[in-house]
Amino acid sequence: MISTPEGVSLEELLGNRGRRLRRVVLLASLGCVLGLAVFALFHEFPGRPGGLAADYRVFYAAGELIGRGANPYHLRALQAAEQAVNHYPSLNPVLDSFVDPPIAAWVLVPLTHLPFWVGYGTLSGAGLLLIVLTVTLLARDLGWRHTTILAVSVAVSWIGLLGLIDGQFDAILFAALAGSMLLAWHDRSLAAGLVLGLTLIKPTVLWPAPIFLFLALWPDRRRAWRFALGFLVTAAAFLGASRPWLGSWLHALGSFGAGVGSRQPDLAGLPGLLGAAPRAWGLGTGLTAPATVTIVALALAAMVVFAVWMMVSPDWRRVSPVGRATWAVALPVGVWLLAIPYAHPNDDLLLLPLLMLTVGRDARRVHGLGLGLSLTTMVLVLLIWPAQVVPWPLGLLALTGLAAAVWHWRTDIRLTGFGAGLCVLALATLPPVWSFHLLPVGLTPIAVLVVVVEGARTCWMEVGGAGTGPAYFEEPPGAGIAQPVTGA
Repeated sequence: MISTPEGVSLEELLGNRGRRLRRVVLLASLGCVLGLAVFALFHEFPGRPGGLAADYRVFYAAGELIGRGANPYHLRALQAAEQAVNHYPSLNPVLDSFVDPPIAAWVLVPLTHLPFWVGYGTLSGAGLLLIVLTVTLLARDLGWRHTTILAVSVAVSWIGLLGLIDGQFDAILFAALAGSMLLAWHDRSLAAGLVLGLTLIKPTVLWPAPIFLFLALWPDRRRAWRFALGFLVTAAAFLGASRPWLGSWLHALGSFGAGVGSRQPDLAGLPGLLGAAPRAWGLGTGLTAPATVTIVALALAAMVVFAVWMMVSPDWRRVSPVGRATWAVALPVGVWLLAIPYAHPNDDLLLLPLLMLTVGRDARRVHGLGLGLSLTTMVLVLLIWPAQVVPWPLGLLALTGLAAAVWHWRTDIRLTGFGAGLCVLALATLPPVWSFHLLPVGLTPIAVLVVVVEGARTCWMEVGGAGTGPAYFEEPPGAGIAQPVTGA
């Protein structure tokens, strides 16, 4: 049985106990995020090679080439175009390569008619507005009240800010992902498909989204097929515009993926972290490396199991449309981001729907004793590595003791804030590690792993386990949600 203090309800525990600690930790996290944002922005001006607009430089050059009918995957032509718009003293064949689909270059053709820095400012400004607007709408429908604080926190967090600094597409992709969820549960399934088709700008990262949103809508066949029609319309338009360069793109993608881990140490998936292991272990990070193949296979197996559970479990039929659509898309996307060998910290903006589900409305699950333990754990991890203040043997012994304590009291409701608190703290502190040269390898994969594992556990508890169902969703009249299980 789940243990609770005598005479204290769950709502009283979540609403009263640890409220002050939760506010302190959340405000401290927001303060760290804001401080990091200010520090980063001050060091980005004036622009320097490899800094401000580094990725937009590649995209702008690719847009120029494809706009005049040239091949953006021809490295020499691409580098010449890059140097013409923003000169670098030296060139990097990996960082100066364009490996996104041709449609990503087509999208930027209108911006190539503007001066380079004006186009970059337009893209980043539009991305910032999309993040704030989409986060606000998504949070509102998930029952959050403090949407402004959440939107500001996301925009200035490192996973949000990095994409804006580099001139990446992550804001567009996040808006497409979250926007399709919003449209789907508001019975605009055709529009949801059209919008989600925008994820084909980066299909290697977001391919699970359309499949799982279709499965989430499948109980209503009409809505599911309307969604599929909308997605296929956008996909057909993109493929039609990109057809002459699809072969070149696939070749460039394969060449880039074969050595991505050895050439780019700042990766967000587990293969990138394993690639930093001692070389004697023989773990590679390329697309065909044994470690990568194993991780990807496990991720695909996990998604298949999740899809089967969605389709056959009676609990899923009782979950609200909001909960069904959000969980169905957010969890597989998180699993895939954990497994792929070419995701970067800025791509983890796409984890936000999963994080919001995991921490609960207004971060209500970040509370109490569990939050205190998660704060202790994160501080200890950072003191061990990268600070190296605590010796390895002592630090590992302390972490083992914490893990044993959490496992022993895992059914105590007072510890429910541990996983949620760890998610918030990990995403707030670990992604900037490599970018600020604290370590030769990024710790973002650890943050992604924490969010995915806790997200999967929360989904199980919400939908079919010993939880109370997605209680922070506004359930439509006449619809039921998963009921609490009395024992565990």
